[in-house]
Amino acid sequence: MDATGINFMVLSCASPCIQGISDPNAAEEMAINVNNQLAAQIQNSTDRFGAFAALSMHNASTAAAELKRTVIDLGFLGALVNDYQQSGADNGGGIQDFGLVYRNA
Repeated sequence: MDATGINFMVLSCASPCIQGISDPNAAEEMAINVNNQLAAQIQNSTDRFGAFAALSMHNASTAAAELKRTVIDLGFLGALVNDYQQSGADNGGGIQDFGLVYRNA
């Protein structure tokens, strides 16, 4: 980073990340694990690294709670959410209203 003049970098889970997991429980568990691991990686270098949370968007209230936890408890800067959430056995179960996450946070 220093060699290229980059002072600060925001890290996040690569696409499709949690939005690629169709099972709600598995997605929520993976989001928590990813966020905890990311927090552990940046905890000693928050002057150089920040993070965006990974969220399971199956349930807006659960996503809002995880967003709040990551920002307040882990010091994340926000969240990175892809433009879809796979759901249902055939991934055809619909998409949550992502706006609810921000209204509930």
